[in-house]
Parts: sequence; C-alpha cells; structure tokens
Amino acid sequence: MKEDRKKRFIRALTFVIILFAALFLISYLINNFYVKGNPNVTGRQRSVAGIINEPADTLEVIALGDSEAYTSVNPMVFWKEGGIPLYLVGQPGQHIGETLLALRKTLPTQSPKVVLIETHCLIGTDNMAENLGKVIKGELKSLFSIFVYHDKWKQVLSGEEVADDNYFKGYEIMTTVRAYGGDDYMDDNTGSRTEIPTESRYYMDRILKLCEEKGAKVMLYSSPSPVNYNPAVVDALTRYAAEINVPYYDFNSHLEENGIDWNTDTLDNGDHVNLSGSIKISNRLLSFLNENAELEDKSNDPSYSSWNELLKKYDAMVAEMTAEGQ
Repeated sequence: MKEDRKKRFIRALTFVIILFAALFLISYLINNFYVKGNPNVTGRQRSVAGIINEPADTLEVIALGDSEAYTSVNPMVFWKEGGIPLYLVGQPGQHIGETLLALRKTLPTQSPKVVLIETHCLIGTDNMAENLGKVIKGELKSLFSIFVYHDKWKQVLSGEEVADDNYFKGYEIMTTVRAYGGDDYMDDNTGSRTEIPTESRYYMDRILKLCEEKGAKVMLYSSPSPVNYNPAVVDALTRYAAEINVPYYDFNSHLEENGIDWNTDTLDNGDHVNLSGSIKISNRLLSFLNENAELEDKSNDPSYSSWNELLKKYDAMVAEMTAEGQ
C-alpha cells in the first residue's frame, strides 16, 4: 500500500515538473521570439510589448493604468512641450496586479525617474475570495507569459496580426466628442466613506518596493471622469497617497483651472477624455512631474531623433483626423 502511494506521488510530481518545464519553455519562446522585436503585437498587450522594445534606459517617465490612463496621458505632449520621453503602458481594465506585472517586465531594461499611475486601477471591492483569486492569477501571469498571450497563437501562426499607425508611445488619438451633460459630480457628498481595497494595497506595496529598488519615484493622478470618480473616492485616494507618502494630483477637483470642458473634452459622455482633454491633462501633468522630480529635457539629444520624427507623424495625423471630424 505504501509502495503504491509512493509511486502515485512520484508520478504526480513528475507530471507537475514536466508541466512547469513546458510552461517555462513556451513562455521563454513567447518572450524572445514573439514579443521582442515585434512591432505588430496588438490588443491589450500592445503597450507592454511596445515598451519592452524601447531602447534601454531611454525613458524618463513610465505611465500606467487602465483606460482612464491610456486616454488621458499623451506622450507626444510631454515630448513636444518638455522634451520628456514618456511611454504609456495602458490597458483596458488594467488590474493593479497587471500594473505590477508590466513594471516587472519593463524595469530590467529601463531606469525611469518617475512611475506615474492613474488611480482608477486602485479602486475596487474588498472581497477577500475574489481578491485572492486575482492575486493568484496575477502571480501565474508573472511567472508564465503563456497566460498573458494565450489568445495570440492563431494570429502569430497566420501572420494576420498587423498593427495600425495610430499609436504613439502607447497613446492612440481619439477625436470623438460626446458631451457629458450631468450635474456637478464633485458637489455630491452623499456617498459613504470609501477605503482603498486590501488587494490594491498589497500590489501597491510591491510596486513601491520595486520602484524604490530601481530609484524611481511613484506618483499618482486621477483623470477627470464623472463616471468613475466622486468626492468619497477622491478623499480615499488623497488619504492613501498621504499614507504611502507619494505625490497625488486629482483633476476632478481642479476641472476649471485646467480648462476641462465637458462639452468638448470627453469622447463618451464623461467616462474618458478625448484628444482635446488629453492635451490639457498632459500639460498639467508635465508641470506636476517637474514640480516633484528632476526630469531631463532630451529634445536636443540626437539619440532621440526618432521621437521628433514620431512627433511630426503625430501632428500630421491630428490635423488629418481633426479635419475629417473623426
């Protein structure tokens, strides 16, 4: 009986070892033969693949977050107005665990002075069972890239995956205007006190430690969004930023001074900003970053000439899309 149990254990252990070895091998092949050097990665992983392929130690700032980030941070504004090379690693519904994962993939080859995080990925429910599942899922994705790119094998084999040109260091130009006609959402103080979920704190602690080891300063900001923010949420974020001692800027409390106009600056009735809104936000964020960190203007550095070429392409596309009313 004991001998049978021992054999079953050995077989199970052998299976687990082979499975993990296969997952590591496939993940290695994905990282080195699909992600690296591939300009045509599309979908949610496009920004992660893009920053991995940036020349080493060339970025002053890395910005991360969900759709509130990738619609509001415009790297071309940072370059045009301040000569600051910033890459935006935004993803639809980016979970704070994915923010950590993106940094783990990025920081081995980049040494940014600032890591800028849009705060919507920090907000969520404090459900222990649900959060534990997310933590486990995040750790598996961190270990095995196959769980990140599992839906890409068909495009890879068929050669169908081709990226479009509307992509500027993680930012996509969106000129659609759909106004927000609601009330002044920041005057609504009826909501109950809100706290940052335990899971978000767990991942932020790891992000802070990782950035400290790399010498990068973490900063937080909240994009203007009547759909996603209110006084209770902003209060929780303000208290949390003070608790972890990181600079925080909330656009929802400073709409007028930043010229945010809900008739012209939102693409979907107040959920996300459009191109017009991103320009206003990025100009203020540039000042916010310079107020809290010593960033270097790279505009006259010949090794950044490709950024100037990309800016010309961006300006031309903005002019074209604005003229067409896209």
